[in-house]
Amino acid sequence: MPDERPPEKPLGPLRATANVGKGLWVTLRHLWRRPITIQYPEQRREPFPRFKGRHVLDRHEDGLCAGACPADAILVIGAENTPEARYSPGERYAKVYEINYLRCIFCGLCVEACPTEALVMSHAYDLSSDSRDSLIFTKEMLLADAPLQKRPSKEELAPGEEVGDFRILKEGLARARAELGEPQRPAPPGVGGRPLAPEEGRPAATASLERSASAEGSPKRGDVLEGEPAARGTQPPGDVPPPDPSAPHPTDENVSPR
Repeated sequence: MPDERPPEKPLGPLRATANVGKGLWVTLRHLWRRPITIQYPEQRREPFPRFKGRHVLDRHEDGLCAGACPADAILVIGAENTPEARYSPGERYAKVYEINYLRCIFCGLCVEACPTEALVMSHAYDLSSDSRDSLIFTKEMLLADAPLQKRPSKEELAPGEEVGDFRILKEGLARARAELGEPQRPAPPGVGGRPLAPEEGRPAATASLERSASAEGSPKRGDVLEGEPAARGTQPPGDVPPPDPSAPHPTDENVSPR
């Protein structure tokens, strides 16, 4: 039979009230702090310099970005340039160029694939809309001289600027982790003054073989290469005995057929 827990003693009214107050103290101490949220779009936070936002076409596109897009969000239909109608320096140009932001994942692979840097990504992120058709941007909408979609705001916040009592929350979180004794992550090898371990400077397979050899008591690879006798009855590489001529050969008649 499973062990039965003894019945818990009922708490008195004072003890119960103290437990409720202790549980609500976490909520009550945040009641008088300033909020850390911003009121968008009245307040806007500028993104970091490497933020990947809406695309911009500033040169003649070549169509390689469409093949590099993992989400198949770019549609390019090419056409031939003629002496009467020339739209780009090359032989072909993109007659139709569209980016479907319903599929785009803002990975930036299209920018990396473009050899002429014709496609770049801006800091514009106001892409919300109530229509699916309005999220398919054409070439005329993506050109560099086309206006970026940006809602007006009254206050601009710098990238990474802390709002309200966000610093107090971070200090409290760090203090709680220190009290709980949460182990810190070790620094990568060679970072922060930590030297490389002997096995970290060699390939993983070599280090693993040497660790297993040390555990079994056999010599390391360096000892064998230096010509020292190996353990467990093995002989050094230079003292291998010649083959016995009288030994049976696999092709002899004494080998039984399968």
